[in-house]
Amino acid sequence: MTTVKLSNQLLEVAIDTFGAELQSIQKDKIEYLWQGDPDFWARRAPVLFPIVGKLKNGTYVYQDETFELTGHGFARDTAFELLTSDEDEAIFELKASKETKAVYPFEFRLRITYRLIGNQLTVKWEVKNQDEKALFFGIGAHPAFNVPLEKGQFEDYHLTISPAQARQFIPLDVETGTLKLSQKQVRTAQTFQLSHDLFDQDALIFETPEATEVVLRNSIDDRAVKITWEDMPFVGLWSPYPAQAPFVCIEPWCGIADDENTDGDFTTKFGINSLAPGKKFKARYTITID
Repeated sequence: MTTVKLSNQLLEVAIDTFGAELQSIQKDKIEYLWQGDPDFWARRAPVLFPIVGKLKNGTYVYQDETFELTGHGFARDTAFELLTSDEDEAIFELKASKETKAVYPFEFRLRITYRLIGNQLTVKWEVKNQDEKALFFGIGAHPAFNVPLEKGQFEDYHLTISPAQARQFIPLDVETGTLKLSQKQVRTAQTFQLSHDLFDQDALIFETPEATEVVLRNSIDDRAVKITWEDMPFVGLWSPYPAQAPFVCIEPWCGIADDENTDGDFTTKFGINSLAPGKKFKARYTITID
């Protein structure tokens, strides 16, 4: 494992080649990123690929063959190759291997770019289909941010989703981690005051078909985190419950967990992406630190 560091006059960022996972985001020597205390959650900002969330019974079917995949896929537990790095940008790559093909029978290339510009860190994903058949996949972000960032306590913070409009909310089955698509509902709430009970039914999941931003802010000072994205159809907001964990995750996704009523067919899975041979899929999100 190698830690890559990026820095400018405002931010200091660290990324590990294992999982191409963010390890630190500091401004004014204050750590904004959760540091992976295993008493609550040992990860910090895993990359979710080739699935987001959980599969029903931990399995999926492709061309009449059944495969097993753990929640959020294997990228977060796999070493990436560091392609290039300098003081404000680093590019990591993961390719299909004998190990990945045992659980995911596709030829792919996943590149992840981290770039610093001022007080912003932009994360770019590029998935290339290197197979002779269609590539099916999900990809998502899972960054966790310290709450409090510096002052106050968990309940002094709130999350705000913009633009202000009604959104489809998708509830989860707490026991299985699968979606209850039959119980989708429209919600108009834009701001969520943090409390640990807010997450007693697991993650809050919303559809985000338009350009979206989520801001984590408090009522004490001006420190805040903003995540913005386009063309990413879902977001999950999560903190583990009933643990009194001092962090919250803001997770833009191009993919999502199985519906509880799925038949397991990977090619028709809710939220799945399909990529033709030789084609590339690109998406990005930006973390702004105040």
